[in-house]
Amino acid sequence: MRDLAFCPPGSSVVVTGAGRGIGAATATRLAEEGIRVVACDLDGEAVEATCASITDAGGACVAVKADVTDQRDVEHIAEVAADSDRPVRGLVNNAAVGAFHMDVESTSLDDWNRIIATNLTSVFLMSKVCIPLIRAAGGGVIVNVSSIHAYATSPGVAPYAAAKGGVLTLTRTMALDLAPDNIRVMALIPGAVDTPMLRSHAEREGKTLEELGFPSSPNAIARIASPEELAGTISFLISRDATFMTGSALIADGGILAKF
Repeated sequence: MRDLAFCPPGSSVVVTGAGRGIGAATATRLAEEGIRVVACDLDGEAVEATCASITDAGGACVAVKADVTDQRDVEHIAEVAADSDRPVRGLVNNAAVGAFHMDVESTSLDDWNRIIATNLTSVFLMSKVCIPLIRAAGGGVIVNVSSIHAYATSPGVAPYAAAKGGVLTLTRTMALDLAPDNIRVMALIPGAVDTPMLRSHAEREGKTLEELGFPSSPNAIARIASPEELAGTISFLISRDATFMTGSALIADGGILAKF
């Protein structure tokens, strides 16, 4: 009988958008659990800093400066991931860019293509090159980071919501396609997370996070999560404890979708 699909200590996992935020926290968490992390980000200095922190703490990490919307860069990531005696058992598609004050009428085609490429096409490209590696290792897990905007959205985020909705539906069909290869595919649906993306938005608006509608109390509905909280959720999704989960979405949103 084939082993269950998970990412054990001693294996490798590729994490995109690992320079900061959820990606950096996830890379750190997985390395602490004995996984070799292939950390990727367009910001070379940021991802090098993530990896330096991991290796200083005794973990295994290799940094790759790469544009996950560029096929040649993506193929290079796969080459780096494969260049190890540790089998590649997982992929976390986390790289993303925000979109604010962008409805359909006001969004330029260039901005639309840029946001769709980073938030959705990158998931296709990264999965395309990593699936053969995960299959060769006997199976594993792909986690695609979507968003609550795939379920309920707000004005002015048209390309972002469209991309994140695409990530959710892509996750479902990937799970069906890859089940024979012992590869589970899950979507993570985060709510608001304390990341540079969100803080930059607040600064542009000239408002605090609370003024934007995100309470700070630790037991408040729709509060902001720390990146480490989402890293813990991703750690669960790739673990042995989640082997009966595939083709679905795990919502970690602080309860925001439960309210009007």
